[in-house]
Amino acid sequence: MFSAVSLYTITLVLIITCAFSMWRDNRSLLNPLLFMAAVFFSYLSIASLASENGFEATYTTLFVAAFIGGPLLVFLSGFFLIYNGIVLLRREGFSKANVLSGALGLIIIVFYVLAYIIQTSRATAVAQSPLLNSLFILAFSSYLIFGFAFLAFMLYSILYAFIPKRKHYDFIIIHGAGLLGGECVTPLLQRRIEKAVQAWRPGMRIIASGGQGADEKVSEARAIANFLYEHTDIPHDAILLEERSTTTRENLLYSKELGEKLVDNPRFLFVTNGYHVFRTSAYARSVGMKGDGLGCTTARYYIPSAFIREFVAVCVRWKWLFIVYYAIIILGLLISYL
Repeated sequence: MFSAVSLYTITLVLIITCAFSMWRDNRSLLNPLLFMAAVFFSYLSIASLASENGFEATYTTLFVAAFIGGPLLVFLSGFFLIYNGIVLLRREGFSKANVLSGALGLIIIVFYVLAYIIQTSRATAVAQSPLLNSLFILAFSSYLIFGFAFLAFMLYSILYAFIPKRKHYDFIIIHGAGLLGGECVTPLLQRRIEKAVQAWRPGMRIIASGGQGADEKVSEARAIANFLYEHTDIPHDAILLEERSTTTRENLLYSKELGEKLVDNPRFLFVTNGYHVFRTSAYARSVGMKGDGLGCTTARYYIPSAFIREFVAVCVRWKWLFIVYYAIIILGLLISYL
């Protein structure tokens, strides 16, 4: 039987492991999973302590919050995401990326409706169909694993933004973005530049990073540099251009190469939008770059869709976690029908 002592031991081990992993490198993609597991088992431990010591009101509150409040909040978030998707489409126009939040909201609501129908019609032949039951179990399993992973990614991304940064770096990287009219910085890119300028100190150098798109008259790096020349007092010789990159990973890789030509063992501060900071930091770790991420503000209506896109990209990196998870579920289903 799973005893209280075992629960507390697992909780303590997870907390220590998570703390050590974050101390060792707070950019690791393993950290969100360890952090969420530590939070989950800490919650169970607190509930167990409340029950053992006679705090029934506390135990009941924790139980209701987890098993009623949690699912209800997810269901209501479906309506919020649909509303957010409509707002995003009206303001930004139609694109595959801009339908993500609305599509996810619709999927959540449909899942809850189907789950309710199945649970209230167990006696029917349809509900007893092995195939339909298996599909429902797979759908519910997906709800659990992706819900856990998304919550882990979101909470850790928020936590990462509050981790104290160093006072001095050798280079500050400004990640490029699409240009207005093919040559001027957009409000989004301007916020990144302004955040970088706030972090800049004499002796640091700024790397404007971003190549030239097919519909752009100048490179994104050149547009960033022009803005810095015209609107700041940062010396021109402290502004470097990296004009080859076309992706976030290339932004980091080519900027790292540029920095290492000028400074031995350089430290970088890379500036991007808040929702993008943790994944960018994880990419920086993967290319062997020492440094931290710094986020700037983003329009509120854009954040849900942006976080979903970031999560999808991280899921690709976590693919083996999902492969093993689904393999176990499918194997269990096959064994149950033998």
